[in-house]
Amino acid sequence: MKPVSEFYNNLPKKQCANCGTVMDEQAESYKTQCPQCEGKDNYPA
Repeated sequence: MKPVSEFYNNLPKKQCANCGTVMDEQAESYKTQCPQCEGKDNYPA
């Protein structure tokens, strides 16, 4: 049997469902789109 930590380490990175950008994982975050695709860009350019 594999260790649980190995299972979680092998999961693919979370990606935006719209554009495919890799998103940072956040605790209790069930978002499927990145801030840019949601229209909520938090960081000014």
